[in-house]
Amino acid sequence: MKQVDLRHVFKLLSLFEELPSSFEITRVAEEMIRGYGFLPNDAIIVATCKYYGIGRIATFDDDFKRVDFLEIVRF
Repeated sequence: MKQVDLRHVFKLLSLFEELPSSFEITRVAEEMIRGYGFLPNDAIIVATCKYYGIGRIATFDDDFKRVDFLEIVRF
């Protein structure tokens, strides 16, 4: 990685917005663990999407295909 120009990566990362978590998101994450069998990390991602009304995510993780309110985007 030392020979890769990371400026473009850092510029892209600067466009991201960090969404705050909440007690409600934690409760929804628990539902995702029970209902979909997600591991806690994935459950928090799905719960955050549900809470904030996010309907599309970019991922290579096929586990998210089980969620009926999420569309998987792949490039």
